Amino acid sequence: MEERLEKELEYQAKQNKADSKMKKLLTIIGTSLLLLIPIAFMYGIITDRTNYRNEAVQKVTQSWAGNQSIGTPTMSFTTQNAKKEEVVNNLELNMYLAKVIIKTEIRKKGIFKVPVYTAQVTQMGNFNNKYGDLSSKQITTKIQVSDTRGFVKEPRFKINNAPEARAHDVTYTTNIKTNDKSIPFEINYEIRGLNSIDVAFGGYCNKVYIEGNWKDPEFKGDYLPTKRAVSLKGFNAIWSVPKIALNQQNLVKDAYGNEVEAPSVASVSLLVPVDNYSMAERSLKYGFLLLMLTFMGYFIYEVTSKENKKVHPVQYCLLGAAILIFYLLLVSISELIAFNLAYLISALMVMSLIFGYTYFVITKKQGFGFSAGITSLIGLLYAYFYVLLRLQDIALLAGSIGLFAIIAAIMYLTRNVNWYNENN
Repeated sequence: MEERLEKELEYQAKQNKADSKMKKLLTIIGTSLLLLIPIAFMYGIITDRTNYRNEAVQKVTQSWAGNQSIGTPTMSFTTQNAKKEEVVNNLELNMYLAKVIIKTEIRKKGIFKVPVYTAQVTQMGNFNNKYGDLSSKQITTKIQVSDTRGFVKEPRFKINNAPEARAHDVTYTTNIKTNDKSIPFEINYEIRGLNSIDVAFGGYCNKVYIEGNWKDPEFKGDYLPTKRAVSLKGFNAIWSVPKIALNQQNLVKDAYGNEVEAPSVASVSLLVPVDNYSMAERSLKYGFLLLMLTFMGYFIYEVTSKENKKVHPVQYCLLGAAILIFYLLLVSISELIAFNLAYLISALMVMSLIFGYTYFVITKKQGFGFSAGITSLIGLLYAYFYVLLRLQDIALLAGSIGLFAIIAAIMYLTRNVNWYNENN
């Protein structure tokens, strides 16, 4: 009778151990889900800092100028019809060349850096004259710039090979004596802008040349450059677009809600090499996975430890808080230094904290090997997630392979765990 009772008690003890493992696993999962709340708060902090940065950029825009869009010049004159109403006669732009030389500098607003530029713009070419003798006509030439606050000097107009003249506005009116079929022009001005510059096409034969001292340009717009070169000293790009390539309706709505045809443009954006907020947000997407894998490491330690070591749920919460503080450190430090260095410093700070807590508190100075191992695991995860941040095009493939390897490692490490605590 006593022997039977002992066997039942032994079986019950083993069953309790199995139930304890399952309860601990469920506790870990519940703790991880609970820590999703501070992860959501982290997203809010990143959004707030991004908005704060955008406000700083807006303040620079108000005192400098915004993104500049340079339209094609126009040439016209007015006549009166039989009803003595004024009629605008537009000359057609034929050959068109735009040359833009950009000099970039960094303006600081608080802790934020904003790339601004000053551009030397030359627009030249000729207009087709189908109206015959224009000797008695007042010819008006107009340039189009999206933000006229950016003008550094008054524009200079040279029409039909006449002496160069300054204008106090974006329009220049003069008398020309010609009945030629082609009227040449050259316009020069200097403008300031922010972040990007667009140059429109509009002639029968268009060529745009943009050069700058920014080493991280992004070529956008409706057409990619025909030729381009980018180096540490800067960039240059050439667009060559014929009229036939412009015959595509691209309708947009104007300020009054009417649909108008938008011009085709060549565009260059001055990219900041690393946007720390977008990188931090992408990094935070791996936060929950990092938590689960770290907790899984401690759980495997519990179920495989011969000393029957236990990690309390409160200790799991503290470890999770240490993991999540990494992202707050990353955002705040990367506002002051390069993102790569901020990532390294934040990771080392968290790894040092976890190693100290594991060695001195959890293992009571008896598990140096485990403390070093779990810290190394976290370091490898940080390095792995950093690689995923850089591999944008194949991030999904790299992530899938990495998770496969992690699951295989967990299976291997728990291969000898007797989950039911039963003898074979």
